[in-house]
Amino acid sequence: MKLYVITDIHNGPSPEQCFSTRIDGSHRVIRLALNELCGRPGLSGEALHQHLFSHSGMDVVVRSLKETLNGEFAGLGYSAGGTALWRAATTGCSFAALFCVSSTRLREEASIATPNHVFFGSKDQGKPSSQWLASAPDQVTVFDEVGHTYYLHPSSTAAHETCSQISAGIKSSTAASHSAS
Repeated sequence: MKLYVITDIHNGPSPEQCFSTRIDGSHRVIRLALNELCGRPGLSGEALHQHLFSHSGMDVVVRSLKETLNGEFAGLGYSAGGTALWRAATTGCSFAALFCVSSTRLREEASIATPNHVFFGSKDQGKPSSQWLASAPDQVTVFDEVGHTYYLHPSSTAAHETCSQISAGIKSSTAASHSAS
């Protein structure tokens, strides 16, 4: 199974910090950056965020993902990268599983049919409302006393638990797809 990793607006986390390096199982990791996907490789940070959410850049990212994602795959998105994957799922991309980490813009998204798990820190000011968390995603994990960028701290308890839950989710989705074949 392929694991597509979509970075945040700062092209983070680094490959070494990425949860994909600590997820059990055999999978091929394909790392994609939001600025490359939207055709604006020179943008990062707030400028990229503005382009994505105020100037239709996210639409370009979703079209790029629809052209790129193929085969049997799962998605792991960090912050805006998770929102891009979620929106790709709404347009017909068929993920075995989708994992969104600190993807605060999901608060503006509807439920999807794709098996999904979202992760947030309780101190993330932008996390979706309790109502959204209770109704839109399949699974939710909110870590106490953790902020938005917890995924940049791979030795943290929250990062270890996220990796463990993603590993379990990928194993479950791989087993389900193999029994369906």
